[in-house]
Amino acid sequence: MELLDFSKDEIQKRIDLCRERMKESGFSGMLLSAESNLNYYADYKTHAPWTTFTRPSFLFMPENGSPLLYVQTFVEPEARTAAKCCQVKGFQSLLGPTAKDLHSIMEELGMENGNIGIESGFEQRIGFQLNLYESLKDLLPNVNFLDASALIWNQRMIKSEAEIECHRRACQATSYAHDHLFSMVHGGMTEIEISRLAQKLMLDGGAHYPGFVIITSGTGNYGRISKTASNRTLEEGDFLWLDLGARYNNYWSDFCRAGVVGKREPHLADLQKKIHEITLSAAETIKPDVPVADVARACKNALEKAGFQASFECGRMGHGMGLMSTEPPSITIFDQTILKEGMIINLEPGVVNDSGVFDVEENFVVTKTGCECLSGGTRALHWIPLK
Repeated sequence: MELLDFSKDEIQKRIDLCRERMKESGFSGMLLSAESNLNYYADYKTHAPWTTFTRPSFLFMPENGSPLLYVQTFVEPEARTAAKCCQVKGFQSLLGPTAKDLHSIMEELGMENGNIGIESGFEQRIGFQLNLYESLKDLLPNVNFLDASALIWNQRMIKSEAEIECHRRACQATSYAHDHLFSMVHGGMTEIEISRLAQKLMLDGGAHYPGFVIITSGTGNYGRISKTASNRTLEEGDFLWLDLGARYNNYWSDFCRAGVVGKREPHLADLQKKIHEITLSAAETIKPDVPVADVARACKNALEKAGFQASFECGRMGHGMGLMSTEPPSITIFDQTILKEGMIINLEPGVVNDSGVFDVEENFVVTKTGCECLSGGTRALHWIPLK
């Protein structure tokens, strides 16, 4: 499969729209440092995303002129080659630049006065040291650093056709992994072995990187719905629940499938089927201009109509996705987001009991008239042989 990458035109459109939104918000610039925002506005990707605080990177977004990507010299050659639509400048110290260094660049770009947007709010993080940020503020008495999270999310929540295709390919890799894994797994395997196999299969299915493997099995463990792999061995009667996420060009998938070891249990298969029907029923509400809260209520109502108790104890019944495996909006009755064409969300209403985790998560993109399901794989409960 040909590698999908973003064109300079696509990245420039993101920058241009950002500047329009900056003007509307009264910003005279933005200082960005979170990994996902550097991915989004400069198409700059690091070799070890999210795994190191060494060598922070900065993207200065002035009102006029090219944005400037400021990186440590170790990664500067790659940044100059791969980043798009921006200048690239390097600093030498592994400790990162000084406040004076950042101040000098902001002066150079005309960002030494007015309101400067920064990643200080909802589901955003500043990617450099707090003491450096405080020192920079001291050097810029005429700058007000203001939260830019609303501006960023209002833009990033709406995916382009190329971004949607990245999600689609991530979902294809995850679908491949789910179906092939459940055809290969058997009793006696450990969760560690299953997790390693899942990661390999995501790569075989076309992912750039396997993202995560959530796995739980065995009585007493089903409430652990964020559990990582252990040395536990699959035994007869175990319910095996797998939630997988793959990355394609840094865009994520996220959905779960399940199976039972040993003899077939029709009542478990029926419950799995019922939960999937509930999920698809709630998905019928997904369309442009619908409040996210209405989708959350549809999940709740469908669960209760089927005789299950519905709650938001885990916080939500789904979430957005993009350059992070979970992004706004949250599928909860408290979220005020209005769905728009191009948003990608997942739904995961489910039931956890002593028999297993009954959750058939699906990933959807909002279309002009409704939604398209991007996730795949067998939704029915798999039957896992003892050997």
